[in-house]
Amino acid sequence: MNWVERCTILKTVWGSQAFGTAMPSSDVDIRGVCIPPARFLLGLSLFEQYEDRKGEVVIYSLSKFARLALANNPNIFDVLWADERDVLYVDEYGAALRQARGLFLSRRVAQTYAGYADDQLKRMETHYRWLHHPPDHQPTPPEFGAVPHPKGGWRFPDTQQERAYRAALKHWQHYEHWRAHRNPERAALEAVYGYDTKHAAHLLRLYRMGIEILRDGVVRVRRPDAAWLREVLQGRYTYDELMDLVATLREELHCAEAESTLPAAPDEAAVEQLVITLHRRSLDDPRFVE
Repeated sequence: MNWVERCTILKTVWGSQAFGTAMPSSDVDIRGVCIPPARFLLGLSLFEQYEDRKGEVVIYSLSKFARLALANNPNIFDVLWADERDVLYVDEYGAALRQARGLFLSRRVAQTYAGYADDQLKRMETHYRWLHHPPDHQPTPPEFGAVPHPKGGWRFPDTQQERAYRAALKHWQHYEHWRAHRNPERAALEAVYGYDTKHAAHLLRLYRMGIEILRDGVVRVRRPDAAWLREVLQGRYTYDELMDLVATLREELHCAEAESTLPAAPDEAAVEQLVITLHRRSLDDPRFVE
């Protein structure tokens, strides 16, 4: 993949460093976009993204990046709207992409930002239950009314009980895996604050960003509320206070969606034409020859 660096058109700092919420121990993550050589655009070869071994650097093909941005993926918007100070490299192709970023905005952000926030919330809630009310044993079939089958295995009284057993067993297995492979940094946060404050900061940021986009039509990656988010990381709220705040922000997001002047969907035709134009231009550019 020696051509990836040469064919990169946009590269930015990403994650907590770009949000302005990084701690001294935070990694420096990099995200970018490239236009692959001609064989990937015209031939049979496929390329969607390059990722280093630690996942700290990810470079997307322009096509994949545009598809994800059309889906209003928050992680991709963080690259398109990265603050100028966090743009590590941009050429004329990347500049054209960033200049056209308004084409990607739509009311879809209500679903995508809430979806990403709720994913953080579900993990935080699950870990909170495991911390404070952990399962005390592996479930067994007899607890769900099963009896030994003459030919081996178990016979459950009905399908509902069998499903309940399998769900309980799966929950136990996830708990055991989490307990055996807990992230030391996250475990330390949970030990001090009783819940994962990193998940909390992420989900609050996502809700606030979604609301801002719907109301103002702007993606503020470098967070004006960075100091507040760092306080969240340091346990500003109790778990119950956090849940109340999440409920308030969720309602704000619904209201912002209803009142937003953004289009229901992005301008896919215009984005596709932009990608075609940049691809065609690259075919005549020696820099993109493999």
